[in-house]
Amino acid sequence: MSDELIGYLLAVCSLSSFTLSIMVTRLASPHLSMTLGFVVSTAVNVLVASLIVVADQVWQPHPIGWHAQAFWAFVAAGVCATFMGRWLFYEAVSRFGPERTSVFQIGIPVFTAALAWLLFDERLSLPALVGMALSVTGLLIVGHKRGALRLGSSGGGGSLANSLLILGFGSSAAYASGNLMRGYAVREWPEPVIGALVGAVAGLILHVAITPGKGDLLAQLMRASRRGLLMFAVVGLGNIGGQIFSIASMRYIPISIAVLIGMCTPLLVFPLSRLMLADSEPWTFKLLGGSTLALAGIVLVVMR
Repeated sequence: MSDELIGYLLAVCSLSSFTLSIMVTRLASPHLSMTLGFVVSTAVNVLVASLIVVADQVWQPHPIGWHAQAFWAFVAAGVCATFMGRWLFYEAVSRFGPERTSVFQIGIPVFTAALAWLLFDERLSLPALVGMALSVTGLLIVGHKRGALRLGSSGGGGSLANSLLILGFGSSAAYASGNLMRGYAVREWPEPVIGALVGAVAGLILHVAITPGKGDLLAQLMRASRRGLLMFAVVGLGNIGGQIFSIASMRYIPISIAVLIGMCTPLLVFPLSRLMLADSEPWTFKLLGGSTLALAGIVLVVMR
């Protein structure tokens, strides 16, 4: 199996994991506040990544080594993606639903490709660029909804902080910055699980530090809905799986392509929402046509 094929398979695994996280976030949000949910999911990130590192060392011991620059890049990625990006994204999913919010993830590969080109001179072939453009266009068609990008929340407030536009693009920019740092770090220090663990620890520390009433955090968790806690634990499992697979894939394929495949969640979120959620969007020619265009773009990227 070629390195390139391994990279694509890892990116597809990342896509599946992130889709699971998005869907369960919507189902979990009525049962637990996003503040507590973030703590639970990020704590699960730390726990699962730690267990994987320990199990790997027990099963097949090997020297981990040390790379200070890559370590701090993983820390910075955790601040940008695990903390800022995920927090903004969770807020958007909770307020506006997974279908409308997942559309903003198309900005992540675009921002990532631009930053990778500017900072790392990572150039893509013409077919790959065309494929990326087709995928982004298809996802825009899939997710476009009249008034979806208006400023102000759907609940009537006019605050920019509550708008889908601010939350969506803010999350995309934060995730893109984190992805770029992870791509650089994993090529210097090929330890994707440790990288995900470092980022998760950084994100958890920051979130707990700014959470109001953190002194009562344990008591809040003890009083919280068990169903909500369990659901956000599943969200955390999906997130850490998506991160590990995504970071690992960046060792084998360009960062922007790995991110593009991993972030095509609308192609799975829309049909799954139709099956699982009562308030999902109906099937339309626009949805089917946009999905087809996005998939054709991904095929072109992979077959470039």
